[in-house]
Amino acid sequence: MHDIRKHKQAHLFLNNVLIAQGIYFTTTSAPYIVYRTGSRIELNCSVDAFPNRNGSYIMWTKGGARVLNGSRIYVNTNNTLIISNALLPDTGSYKCSALAGGQTISTTTQLTVNDVPGKPRYVVLFNKMKESVNVYWTFTHGQDHNSPILAYRIEYRSNHNQTIRVQNVTHPMANNATVKLSPWGQYVFRVAGINTVGVVPYNAPKGLRVEGSGRYPNRLFVSWMALPGEEQNAPGIGYMLYYKLDSDRFYTNLNVSNVNSYFINNLLRERYYDIYIQPYNNLGIGLRTTTIVRGFTSEAPPRSPPVNFRTTEIEANSIAVRWDGIPQNFIEGTLRGYTLRIWDVRAPGRSTNYTVGPNTLTYVFYGLMPYTVYEIEAFGRSRSSGRSYSARIVVRTRSSKPDPVMQLAAGAISTGNVVAANWVRPARANGIIIGYSLNITYTLTGRAYQYYGSYLLPGNVHHFSLSRVPRGTYVFTVSAENAAGFGPSRRAQAYASGDDYAPYNYLAKAVSNSRIEISWLVVKNPIRFEVRLREARNDSVWYKYGANIPGTARQITLDGIDGTKNYYVRMVSILNTGRNPLESSPTPQALAAMSSFEENLPPFNRAWFVILFVMGVILALILVYMIYRQFRSGPVQEPPKETHRAPRPPPQQQPLGQKELLLMMIVFFVLLQFNRVNQLIWAPLLIDDVCERRLIDIFGY
Repeated sequence: MHDIRKHKQAHLFLNNVLIAQGIYFTTTSAPYIVYRTGSRIELNCSVDAFPNRNGSYIMWTKGGARVLNGSRIYVNTNNTLIISNALLPDTGSYKCSALAGGQTISTTTQLTVNDVPGKPRYVVLFNKMKESVNVYWTFTHGQDHNSPILAYRIEYRSNHNQTIRVQNVTHPMANNATVKLSPWGQYVFRVAGINTVGVVPYNAPKGLRVEGSGRYPNRLFVSWMALPGEEQNAPGIGYMLYYKLDSDRFYTNLNVSNVNSYFINNLLRERYYDIYIQPYNNLGIGLRTTTIVRGFTSEAPPRSPPVNFRTTEIEANSIAVRWDGIPQNFIEGTLRGYTLRIWDVRAPGRSTNYTVGPNTLTYVFYGLMPYTVYEIEAFGRSRSSGRSYSARIVVRTRSSKPDPVMQLAAGAISTGNVVAANWVRPARANGIIIGYSLNITYTLTGRAYQYYGSYLLPGNVHHFSLSRVPRGTYVFTVSAENAAGFGPSRRAQAYASGDDYAPYNYLAKAVSNSRIEISWLVVKNPIRFEVRLREARNDSVWYKYGANIPGTARQITLDGIDGTKNYYVRMVSILNTGRNPLESSPTPQALAAMSSFEENLPPFNRAWFVILFVMGVILALILVYMIYRQFRSGPVQEPPKETHRAPRPPPQQQPLGQKELLLMMIVFFVLLQFNRVNQLIWAPLLIDDVCERRLIDIFGY
């Protein structure tokens, strides 16, 4: 066998003849071969069999697994294993097995694919002095890229001078070194490993773009971002450009020197080409671009963005956009459609693309988050993968009702007569939280809940408490509010042992249209009780009513109440005497509905009311007319008697007399008494709740 290390070529054809019972190898590869990443490798294996030369079968395996044909690794018709664009994982033991006439022979080749060392895992500075610093680094297993590290290279520069200085560390096992510096400077450090392959740029060029042209259909324009000086690692920087038809297996390479763009000419029209870039310097070839970019000849991206790109409708979960297309003189080739890209400004790297046809000029984005700022861009799309001009807008979706508050909890604190609730703003506010609605209900028995109170709290308040509350169970219902309204509510309850002096089992009811009856219980008797009233309509002020109720009382009746109004009633216990008496917490307010006693009025009849109302209006008009005629005509004078017969004047209409008017009024009042609606007619003068409702029934306002 030949030793591959004695030859410069990447692969060898060996003419050893190995005879094994009628089958033998005619050519094989060396047992040990070494290649650089990116190389094209051929592993040869051919046999001859006697006497049947056409009956042999050859199979390639790696690590016991059969090698299957793919786009990069395959076996050709000559049984040669070909590896194009070799990678580090291609390292391994490759076995060629030949079978003929029931007999098998095999040969093995150990392939090593290596490269320059990778980046150190850590680079740390310590013992920072005025004129020196210790640099510490760590290379982990596998970062030598299948070639032992022989030395290290420390590169650094200061803010005073951008020139890169180099300090070599020749010991292969070293992991730190002291670097001499000048005082009063800021320094940037980098560490590179050196192995048998060399030290070359670690980073691949970025920003690779490929564009075709409708005006030059046989060429592609390729551009990229050149490596900065601190990443070149050695003089002689340049770039290798690789390209091939998308259907081909092999790349054609061009040395384009130290530039950042290049025209590839003499290509086929309207075909796709795959392209990548690889830098090099005087010490070797660096890393290739991580992605292969595809270009299309005869077409270029549109040279103008969509015109008048705008929003037409904005909702909480959707945005509708519209545009006017790209002018034809800015389209090189054929416009394939439009691409719309949208992303949340808080996460610009997480965009979503949507594509539409060339004749579509509207689109609606659904499933968006409420009250969120989005950026949207649109650009024309061709078969070329180059950059296109885009139009961009920034828009915020509308608010929607907030989610329920989070972590709502309620409990009794202190001595048991204080209840409190805490909560956290909704996970999704869907807008600006402007406040919270808090409703509290109360029960002692656990059955019938009484309304305790409602509160509107600012958006920055997440706590509420009630002190000196009566014994019972309190239910807190909280919902958040933004510009779209109140969101769903959440509930939490707490039991309070209560203030012993606070009334409980409190009940207030109207027993007539002028009397309210109140009953209650307490654990301990206070000095006295006070009753407080508030009109149910448009009144938020509580008035004292019955301020000297004995502390031993458990029931009281309030007389002389205005029966035309409804009242809210509550009680407090007074615990001491003086100008500023100490009060217990008030009871929940109870509604005493005085209007529930309107059944004492006569039954209502709409038809009779309308008839009598019209008759009253007619009588009033007649009375006014009579008075007017009386004052205008004056006293009646008799004409002088004629001695001769004269023609009789035509009869004149006489005004109604007092008797007729009196008769009509009597009839009106008889009908009024007959229907017993006299109270109904005069009731509106009282302006109470009952009459207001009846007037609404009659007139509709």
